[in-house]
Amino acid sequence: MNISNSIYSGVVGWSRLQEVILEYSQSGIYILVDENTVGLCLPVLKEKCNGLENAMIIEIQSTESNKTIASVEKVWQQLVVGNAVRNSLMICLGGGLITDIGGFAAATFKRGINFIHIPTTLLAMVDAALGGKTGVNLNSIKNQIGVFSLPKAVFIFDEFLKTLPDRQKLSGYAEMLKHAMIHSENLFDKFIVLNSHEKVCNEVNILESAAVKMEIVNSDFTETGIRKALNFGHTIGHAIESYSQKYDTDPLLHGEAIAIGLICESFISMRMFGMDKNDLKRLANLVSWHFPHYRFNSRPGNELLALMCHDKKNASTSKLNFSLIRKIGDPVYDQYPGEKLILESLHFYINLEVGFFV
Repeated sequence: MNISNSIYSGVVGWSRLQEVILEYSQSGIYILVDENTVGLCLPVLKEKCNGLENAMIIEIQSTESNKTIASVEKVWQQLVVGNAVRNSLMICLGGGLITDIGGFAAATFKRGINFIHIPTTLLAMVDAALGGKTGVNLNSIKNQIGVFSLPKAVFIFDEFLKTLPDRQKLSGYAEMLKHAMIHSENLFDKFIVLNSHEKVCNEVNILESAAVKMEIVNSDFTETGIRKALNFGHTIGHAIESYSQKYDTDPLLHGEAIAIGLICESFISMRMFGMDKNDLKRLANLVSWHFPHYRFNSRPGNELLALMCHDKKNASTSKLNFSLIRKIGDPVYDQYPGEKLILESLHFYINLEVGFFV
């Protein structure tokens, strides 16, 4: 399987997208948007491509609390109203929430209709829109319901990033940093030298980061082995994201939580495998420079451990499964650090000064 060939960008991407739209214009096109992309990105899409005059627009809200089966049901209902058929096409125009919900809705409607992703956030371009994972949250627990289903194609246009606030760019930057850490010292060093989400936020670096993920996905689509390495930073990160959803009026974005998870799970990697302490220091300093230090509303240990029990990698709720790294560029999966070390890693993050790890 080589699904990297279905990723398009630049002038070639717009040309191929036009071909796809004309191919499906007679069988029905449905464009899933959110409250941001309907005004900022949909006009660009319609200006660039012909054949969307009769496309049905389906709009949902982009908040993480809206990533539920109820939102998917709304999409299904609109597809019914619009007389969608098996050979119709859904265009998912938005960030990770849109690609996750849209992909899941399309993959399950009439047992599967065609869909493509046009990610409009950095996070979606380098991660969420790639690899065929779709789904929704359940009771605020991340991605508990979903299926593996590949889009017909993914179209990455960095011009959409002009619509993003810095906070959203930083969220995607965290996933790019994760890719660098599991891929190679050279790519990680590049992030350290550039030290700027703006400097990595261009087509060349986006496609390089996407290629890291797709190389892994191509060898393990259904995540039975090496694809689990892409979860580095995510066992703790997802738990913190769910915790923030519960307690904060302005919850952490996905990448903001993952940045914390990268620090904690690098600490665990240092303790379990001897990951270079200097690399942990460089990571902690980079994250501290770009991301505000998150302050928990309470002693979070037991609650975060309980949230981690729902992680999809776990074979049982009694053993928390982690993806870690022996060193930069050397990932390892199916690791069980134990609750004591997990709590120590959280303590390490909580006690990082607002400045830097020295």
